[in-house]
Amino acid sequence: MANNKPDWSILRGSLILFVVCVLASTAMLAGSYKFRQKMEREYQSNHSRFRNASQQYLAVDEEERIIEEFYPEFVRLYRAGLLGGERRLSWLETLREAGDAIKIPELTYKIESQRPTKTDFDVRLGSYELYSSPMNLSIGLLHEGDLFQLLNALDRDALGQYSVRSCDFKMTEGEIKLDPHVANIKADCLLDWLTIDLSGEERLTL
Repeated sequence: MANNKPDWSILRGSLILFVVCVLASTAMLAGSYKFRQKMEREYQSNHSRFRNASQQYLAVDEEERIIEEFYPEFVRLYRAGLLGGERRLSWLETLREAGDAIKIPELTYKIESQRPTKTDFDVRLGSYELYSSPMNLSIGLLHEGDLFQLLNALDRDALGQYSVRSCDFKMTEGEIKLDPHVANIKADCLLDWLTIDLSGEERLTL
């Protein structure tokens, strides 16, 4: 009677080779997958660094453009007295010179300490703040036109910007006198000298 059992010894070599190939293929697939993951991580890392570098370059380029566009105006406003510290010496010298030129009979003034102030409208100043230096003026005038000449002199010659908060007028005598050394009108005015400077204790300098 013939033996029908398969002879595994004949197939043993082929089976071993097949198993080795399967294991090698599996190892290669696993290695390829890990290599792909590693390359993907490196790509994402390099792409992120490239994107950050591009953004920094664009930010520097934009900052350079802003400086070129606005720095000349910034310097002009600083030299005009609107930006930076208050210019009290300029205000007082202009007042004295204008008073002498107009021949105002009486002129006294007092400047209060500088303080942060707010406007009636929304102003976004960022790291800067708006400051006010109140100035009280007591003026003896020959006529009301002298006050307008004085304010025009401040507009023209004094460094900085100011606003007139109030002015009160009253006659000093019952009748107008033509003596240039005698005041006919007494004016008490309150001016706010405005400057923009860094907020806090730090101050703007060029």
